[in-house]
Amino acid sequence: MSELVGARLRRSFHHPLSPRRRASRGCCLGFDRAALLATPVNDARIVVLDTETTGMQPYAGDGLVEIALIEYRGLVPTGREFCSLIHPGRPIPPETTAIHGLGDADVVDAPSLERVLDDVVEFLDGALLVGHHIGFDLRFLNRATLRHLHCQLPFPALNTMVLFQAWTGRHSVFSLDDVADACGITVTDRHNARGDALVCGEIFRVLATSLTAPDATVADLLAISPPDPEYGPHYSRPSARREGGGGTG
Repeated sequence: MSELVGARLRRSFHHPLSPRRRASRGCCLGFDRAALLATPVNDARIVVLDTETTGMQPYAGDGLVEIALIEYRGLVPTGREFCSLIHPGRPIPPETTAIHGLGDADVVDAPSLERVLDDVVEFLDGALLVGHHIGFDLRFLNRATLRHLHCQLPFPALNTMVLFQAWTGRHSVFSLDDVADACGITVTDRHNARGDALVCGEIFRVLATSLTAPDATVADLLAISPPDPEYGPHYSRPSARREGGGGTG
């Protein structure tokens, strides 16, 4: 709610967006959701997303330290990627450095999320977003887009953990390692944004092929894996009692 209020205040005080920011906002406001939902999965533009962070709570000051976006056309990677270290604007706690291996010295010269936000939005434009516990990643990105673009990301998102639940009929919480092992996928560069995104993309290929017919549309795929109730349909800020929830895979 505070982010929405902030966006309204900026508009009320006539803080204009730069031309590039207006273009990024236009990507969000002009997105044709119906056209993407009607597109066959095998023809759709898909972006697999993963991030590393300083912690679990973007609305309590945590920030991104790394982001990776991997483009697919249908179930085939195109070779296009956007990967970057990110300066989080705060010290990286030792306990999170122990997980992903990134410390303050690694990101001292990295751009802030604000500086790369236009690149990120332009890369995501028009795509189905895929990630493991993707609601967690989108909370960080939506916090930034609300602040700087005055809108949220409108692109539909698919959580491979929920897709795996549909595949197995089991409703536990599964890590990226759990799902990769069950799908016969070798995990390398764990807790590295690009490495995790590549593994997640392979998981998506296995599960989407197993769960859908060859002519399935994006809408058919999303019907199998609805948005996480924990994060809501737009993956914005969850309720206060869930603020500490989520996971990074």
